[in-house]
Amino acid sequence: MGFDAWWVPDVPLDDGEQVALEILANHTVSRWRAVGGKLALTDRRLRFRPNRVDRSLGGEVWSVPLDQIADVGRQPRTWNLFDGGLRTRLRVTTRDGAAHLFVVNRLGRVVDAIAAARGGLPV
Repeated sequence: MGFDAWWVPDVPLDDGEQVALEILANHTVSRWRAVGGKLALTDRRLRFRPNRVDRSLGGEVWSVPLDQIADVGRQPRTWNLFDGGLRTRLRVTTRDGAAHLFVVNRLGRVVDAIAAARGGLPV
């Protein structure tokens, strides 16, 4: 087991589920906190898994089925040091109206991958 697999433990996939993209990310959970971990896009859902330290401090697994994603885009900087707002973030809006923010590298690639994965799904 490599450090990466140890640092962010895997969450089992459903039978037949395929990972399309996996990237290190920070999930903004409040104005004062961003949780480090990994964001994974599969053929069925988008999910975030916290790293071991953040999980021990209350960081939680987050997951949403692709058909529950209403919009994906970019969240402009807020200049808040603690919530990841020093960078433009990934914004995932779910059908219930909640916006989930993630700091990721190669933001454009991630936005495009999520948009393509949900392509053809009703809005």
